[in-house]
Order: sequence, then C-alpha cells, then structure tokens
Amino acid sequence: MPQTSNAISFANCTIFLSTNGTSWTDVSGYANSVTVDGGERAVSEFFTVDGDTPIITKGKRSLLEVTVKAVYTEAGSDPFAMALTAYEAGSPLYVKWIPKGTGYTYITSAGVVTAPVYPQGAADSSDAITTEVKIKCATITKS
Repeated sequence: MPQTSNAISFANCTIFLSTNGTSWTDVSGYANSVTVDGGERAVSEFFTVDGDTPIITKGKRSLLEVTVKAVYTEAGSDPFAMALTAYEAGSPLYVKWIPKGTGYTYITSAGVVTAPVYPQGAADSSDAITTEVKIKCATITKS
C-alpha cells in the first residue's frame, strides 16, 4: 500500500466550549491543544484446563478526560472564565473540536470540570500564562 499524502496538522483546528451543548463559544484564538485520555475498555481473560490460550471477555469503557490548554487572559469571554464558572458551580461543560477546521467534528457529552483552572506561573519566566480546562465525560461523538 502506498504512503498516504493526506496527513493533517492540528494548526487549523477550531475548538469550542459550551455550557449547554447547543450554543458554542469559539475559543480557537485562546486554545493551543486538545488531549484525550481514558476510555479504556475493561477486558478479562479466563484460562481453561483444556486450552492453551485464554477466553477473552469484554466489559464497559471507562470515562474520558479531555484537556484543553489555553492562554489566560482577563477578557470576560476567554475559556478561563467559562471553565472557572462551570468548575465552581459544578455545572456541565462541553468541548467540541474540528481538527481540520472543517470536516469531522468531535463533541463530548456533558462533562464535569475536574481540576481548578486558576492561572499559574513564575516571575522569572517570560512564558504566557496558561490554564488547562480538564473535563471528565462519558462519550465523544464524531460527526
């Protein structure tokens, strides 16, 4: 099979946050990355006396953790403000991202912001202040 020539860079990705799953705020001008962890499916093995290989059974999938890294600003519409409100209230937050900017869209189910999103930094650094918005959710759908 010949090598693909259709590789995609994340440079054109668009990233959105929502508090209700229908009205979306574009945070692409603040965000720098999306990472997904978790979602592993439980698998079990059972050996019988007669066989040389196990019987394998599958179980449920674990939750997913989606992290959006963004630059911190003090504008009212930045991802920090929206995520902080959701974190403090324990209210849902959704993440949507489109890797090419157009095309396939990935949307989380209602998530819970699991970690404080407060800004951090050091006085001896010239790096931009960043924050990470971490949510745990049950599913991600692709459309």
